[in-house]
Amino acid sequence: MNTRNPEFQRQLWLNWRPALLAWSLGLSLLVLALPFALAPAQELPAALSMTAVTGLWAAAAVYGSVLAGRSLAEEASQNTWDWQRLSALTPWQMAWGKLLGAALPAWLYALWFALAMAGVASARILEQLPVLHTVGLALLWGLGLQAWAMNSVLLSWGLGQRPVNRRRTALLPLLFLFFIPGPFIGRVYESIFGHDVAPLLWWGVDVGALGLAYLTGALVLGLGLLSLWRQLCARLDVRTLPWAWPLGLAATGFFSAGTVDLGVGALLGSTAWIALLGTAYVALQQMDQQLRAWRQVQWSTSRRRWREALEALPLWPVSLLLGFAASALTLFVPAPQGLEASGLFSIHLCLQLLRDCLLLTGFALLAGRLKSPMGSFVIAWLILNIAAPLLAYGLAGQTGAMLVQPVLAMWLAGREAAEPARAWAAMAWASLGLQILVTLGWVVHVFKQRVLGFACEQAAA
Repeated sequence: MNTRNPEFQRQLWLNWRPALLAWSLGLSLLVLALPFALAPAQELPAALSMTAVTGLWAAAAVYGSVLAGRSLAEEASQNTWDWQRLSALTPWQMAWGKLLGAALPAWLYALWFALAMAGVASARILEQLPVLHTVGLALLWGLGLQAWAMNSVLLSWGLGQRPVNRRRTALLPLLFLFFIPGPFIGRVYESIFGHDVAPLLWWGVDVGALGLAYLTGALVLGLGLLSLWRQLCARLDVRTLPWAWPLGLAATGFFSAGTVDLGVGALLGSTAWIALLGTAYVALQQMDQQLRAWRQVQWSTSRRRWREALEALPLWPVSLLLGFAASALTLFVPAPQGLEASGLFSIHLCLQLLRDCLLLTGFALLAGRLKSPMGSFVIAWLILNIAAPLLAYGLAGQTGAMLVQPVLAMWLAGREAAEPARAWAAMAWASLGLQILVTLGWVVHVFKQRVLGFACEQAAA
């Protein structure tokens, strides 16, 4: 990242002014003066250091996230994306230009608080003040949270010209800030200050809480940059192959499996479950874009432009394929004790999710004919997964419910003896296969009307 980045230069022009240097220094000194006025003399070194640490993290993670998110929100409110598309600016240049340039005031505050920490450490006012680790983690997590703040703006904005929902914009950074480091933040503090802590293994290596904090921060930053790059590609109309989404899911599965360290089986199982969750999320989040995407896929395929068809493909088939592959591979590797049947069960979940995604796709293709495709899908999903099984249970007991809800039969099959398990598993596979065929037939019918029919109309025109 160099200063020749046009977006970085633009952000410097928008955010830098000589008075900012003096203002940030003065306000930082005012905050650092609070311990001298409020803390007793014997507690002054500890209070001063904690004030500097708090100011550093607040500047890098909180204030920086606000500025980074606001830089993209201003693009939405000022309708400048047409100019951005006409420029030679790449998504990667825009991502780093906004990430480093838009948060410039926050980095100035972080600089002053980091220098205050270094001054306290060099003066030996407080022994074992961990300047390097504290600053390193603040920079890593600060960049990661700023990237996710920009992601949250793009997610709340969408592809249309809708106003940004600022309450939703703050959700993702808050989740990362409070929930991800929460379980081990106390142990990180003890590790930084040299206290004796219990070993913390990641893939069999004792990384300690401090190492896990670095690893988690690197994961948050890496996923944030991948997601930001992908969304900026969509916003700038830059076509790209769908590799970033499955790579992020696989990296998350690798990280999660390392914390339990149960071998390759756990790695594949973790990747499969994360891919399933990602598939459900992205299918719902991108529902309003699917009609346009499938029409583009059909148009490119009809002209044998296979790369363009793959670039236009919605993301849920990609992550679902990753889930299928990881689930299938679990059948060929030794599984941890008690998880021997997890491979078959996750394959069953993949198929059930395929059924639900096909159902969602059918309603998405009816956009323009239905007042609310999402509302119609939710009603159909509730009927299929909750109302119908309850009605079948009332009419025919447990067997009736399992015929309508295959995942229930598959789950019970893994908890019973051999004979009932085989019967219930067969019932689950047969019921699920029939439901997928019926749903697929309906989707093909809608596809012919809304996608192939549209293509014929366009060709005739």
